[in-house]
Amino acid sequence: MKVYSKFMLLCMLSVIITVNADSQQLGHPVAITQNNGASAIVSMAPDSRAWTDPALNHNKLLQQQQGDGGYRLVGAYKVMGSPFLFGEHHKADMFATEAKAYNIYISYNTYNQEVEFYSTSNPDKPLVKETGTVDSFIIQQNVSIGITSSLKFVYGSVLGVKEKYYFQEVYKGSNYSLYKRYKSDLGYVSSNYIQADLRQFDLLYDYFYSDTTKPGLKKLKTNFSSITKEFKDKKDISPVFTDEEFTANQEAALRKAFEYLNL
Repeated sequence: MKVYSKFMLLCMLSVIITVNADSQQLGHPVAITQNNGASAIVSMAPDSRAWTDPALNHNKLLQQQQGDGGYRLVGAYKVMGSPFLFGEHHKADMFATEAKAYNIYISYNTYNQEVEFYSTSNPDKPLVKETGTVDSFIIQQNVSIGITSSLKFVYGSVLGVKEKYYFQEVYKGSNYSLYKRYKSDLGYVSSNYIQADLRQFDLLYDYFYSDTTKPGLKKLKTNFSSITKEFKDKKDISPVFTDEEFTANQEAALRKAFEYLNL
């Protein structure tokens, strides 16, 4: 009887060890025990703390809602999704050299950098302001689609750069200011294996900053260590700029850093 009990105990231990090893090899979650230690995989869920740009979220949602049923013609390509930041038709103010317009509706095309606008004289069909003919514009707050505060965009030449893009003024400081540039590229559709001419609008963004002692804008490498090193000769931002906060909300952390730089 004792021999049989020992045999059964050994079999059970063998099964437990085998299952535990297989779980680790397959990347399945397993509980931390004395056998697998603190290095065991305890969760395969994605890191929910990671921040995603609201405009990217919204434009991705528009693309998903559109599905395979609609596209725009861009040259020789059929392109899915929307090139417009946060979609179309936003209440805004627009400023050009020859005129100013308040409480009109605009659509900002991040692919060709054109601004379409509607007014009382053209409520149904937009007129197009070609790239560079608008000095700046402000898209007003619309929390329902993710615009939690007004978005001001300034054309590159106004900021002293040659790039023919609009730059969002994220933070305006007395010495250092933070900007964001949106642009859309034509990307491949991962689920498409048949239509060679099918593409999608991929919305991208980069951060830049201005220094009142230097002309133009400088591009920021969007990772924690690079940003910390970028300003170490100007000011140590580590008291207010942490890796954890940068991961949780990239833009909020950058705003905080630039507020500190301007103190």
